[in-house]
Amino acid sequence: MILAVLVAASAGLWLLARQVLASDLTRATLEQQLSARLGRPVHVRAATAVLFPAVAVDLLDVTIGDAPPVRIGRIQVATGLRSLFARTRSDVSIRSLAFRDIVLGTGGETLTVDLDASLTGDRLDVSTLDARAGATKIHARGALTSLARMHGVFDVTADPLDLAEMIAIASALAPSSGGRGAATPMHFVLTVAAPRGQFGAYRFREFTTKLDAAPGRLAFDDLAFQAFGGTFRGRAGADTSGAAPALRLNGQVTGLDVTQLLAGTGSAGGITGRLSAALSLQGRGGGAEALLRAARGTITATIADGTLPHLDMVRRVVLAFGKPSGAPAEGAGTAFKTLGGTFALANGGLASDNLALASRDLDLHGHGSLRLESGAVDARADVVLSPELTAQAGTDLRRYAQQDGRVIVPATVGGTLADPHVSIDVAAAARRAAGNELKRRVTDILGGLFKKKKGGG
Repeated sequence: MILAVLVAASAGLWLLARQVLASDLTRATLEQQLSARLGRPVHVRAATAVLFPAVAVDLLDVTIGDAPPVRIGRIQVATGLRSLFARTRSDVSIRSLAFRDIVLGTGGETLTVDLDASLTGDRLDVSTLDARAGATKIHARGALTSLARMHGVFDVTADPLDLAEMIAIASALAPSSGGRGAATPMHFVLTVAAPRGQFGAYRFREFTTKLDAAPGRLAFDDLAFQAFGGTFRGRAGADTSGAAPALRLNGQVTGLDVTQLLAGTGSAGGITGRLSAALSLQGRGGGAEALLRAARGTITATIADGTLPHLDMVRRVVLAFGKPSGAPAEGAGTAFKTLGGTFALANGGLASDNLALASRDLDLHGHGSLRLESGAVDARADVVLSPELTAQAGTDLRRYAQQDGRVIVPATVGGTLADPHVSIDVAAAARRAAGNELKRRVTDILGGLFKKKKGGG
């Protein structure tokens, strides 16, 4: 008997719920309430009643706003039993929300979101949020502190994170007005952590930042990540107001493995060592590869304890002075303590006017350029020989061309880092030697004259 009563009561509640909660009037009422709460027009295609585990209304195929619209597959609105016996449909109230299949963005750049939240006035507290976009998976919690202004604060974990996807989605979600009226109000502050991720073909680990997002801009403060065996610390910004995002990056890199860094370029295998640098870069592009190709800026860099495996500079110098017995074997390369300078990055190439190399056998000072895609190198420098190599240079050249006990020889490097061509200009060194000898003799003569005048006085 009790079971029959329970079944009848459940059936009655179900019929009542369908009549009250799934009606067009309830759907329209919730549209109005959601529109008022969100400050944007809300459209609902259909509504269905839910009794378990709580009395609620499922709103299906929901769109919010229109430029561009946010598309939501389902919103579950918990209303409570009171709404079943309300005298008017306006008494149906929103207590908690479960959003499913929210689609943010447009075209191929979309983010699909599920979240559970409770609504208090203009505030939406989000207990769980799960999102996915291409390679990116996100879990977050936090609050929309103002639904009307779309202000929010969230803690976000992404594993993995595709940074290019996120920038593209942000561009689609929050464009600037572009002359078509006021921009959509939005301001989010996100504390982001990603154990692993990528930007184009480049992978990184232990990514952390405080992301400030608003229409037309993203700011990555306290940005840190690990890549190529080293670390980066600094900040980045993205202007998303144009047809393609413009990215800015400023900071310090420490301990990067140059072999890993150059693995995907035409310079692969041409340099080894650990890179530390201060950099200020910017670029504009519709994807990670386009951004990297368009990057330009300044890099002050030093590579420590490395090699130029294909550059036999010492061998070329020794052979140029006619001392084949003292020349290292072919393919010995050039080991260095430091190699660095201030480099301008533009049009896929690096150029420096203060290129410097320090090694056991020689030092180098000059200028040069490197094309990243092809590895083509063009450098001109003065090679300062070590005392040991100076001893092999020949008596006359040692006497005349040396400076502080070391011979200086002009050299040029062409070809590529994988197949460099070195030319040692001994004739120029000889001309410099003759000039030095002339200066020495003039100095001796003038010195002798002054001594005579002083003695004659």
